[in-house]
Amino acid sequence: MSNQAMARIEKRAAEALERLKKGRVLETELLSVESGTKPPKKEVRASNGLSSDQVVTRASSEVYKNEQLGLFDAIPISQRETIPTLLTRIPVFMPISKAKQKQLLNDDNALPFETPFGKGKRYGANLGVFDEDVLYALARLSNKKLIGPHENMPIQVSRVYKANEKGSVNVDTVVCTVTDILDRLGLSKGGKMRKDIVDSLERLTSTTLILTLNKEDRYLGKCELGKPIKLVDIEWQLYSSDGIIYAQFSPIVTYWLESEFTYYDWDTRKKLKNRLAKALHRYLSSQPKDFYKLNKLEDIAASIGQHGRKCDLRSTFERALDELQEVGFLIDYNIEGTGKATPFRLYATRN
Repeated sequence: MSNQAMARIEKRAAEALERLKKGRVLETELLSVESGTKPPKKEVRASNGLSSDQVVTRASSEVYKNEQLGLFDAIPISQRETIPTLLTRIPVFMPISKAKQKQLLNDDNALPFETPFGKGKRYGANLGVFDEDVLYALARLSNKKLIGPHENMPIQVSRVYKANEKGSVNVDTVVCTVTDILDRLGLSKGGKMRKDIVDSLERLTSTTLILTLNKEDRYLGKCELGKPIKLVDIEWQLYSSDGIIYAQFSPIVTYWLESEFTYYDWDTRKKLKNRLAKALHRYLSSQPKDFYKLNKLEDIAASIGQHGRKCDLRSTFERALDELQEVGFLIDYNIEGTGKATPFRLYATRN
């Protein structure tokens, strides 16, 4: 190839990268952990009469247009019925109030935790089980995997995540509406619920984790150890009646979803009301059907983020386990021990 031809290719690549940097699709400021600021909520006329599907199609073509420039490859992904196994075993999404979570923060406003599976810190907004629902709704709505260099993605990917031998990283992505998320969750379309979804998206995109795990090669081999890990990057544009969401899962969460996952019964999850029942459903889904190993209630509580008085531990768990049995997730369960001379232990069998 001649030097002149090479110069033309390099010029086109440079121009494409410049357009990528300037042309942020959803015209909002990405909420960063450092700034703690909220992106502006721009009110415009709702989609010029287009249907929700048409609005999503138009937004998708904008988000993924750089595929045509060769900046990344986009391949379809089928709907998943899975969640990352690691996130079932560490207390990122806690079944306690945000007020109680605030009491657990350290001097850096981080939430430290230690479980039988490892320890770490969660930075950013305090997250509950509703935020977990929203995150997994986004995962279920994801329909494209992007493969390319860090800087070529619609939202640039941190170098914390290691590239493969071709210099590429993989990210699962979705373009959807607020209504799509509400539909996945089986929730009403009222204004309060729409606001709750957007507030949750803000919390999720602010979240980073620092992890030290017992099986680091298995779970953290795709990123630099000791560095912050994001769950998901989110940009959005709100309209008077709906909003367009672009969510891009980090390469490590994308890896977990395709290689280190747990099958998850979403219909059962939607039936549960008790926050602890939801957390236990997540945790027990990643355990053997006949559950008896590592079954101290205190260890389980640490793994899912249940904090309360030790004297209330058994009764609190029993209420949640009763609900899991009522919806058919558990066949039976038993809690043995006194909580004093012998620790409480959970024995459970699930369908």
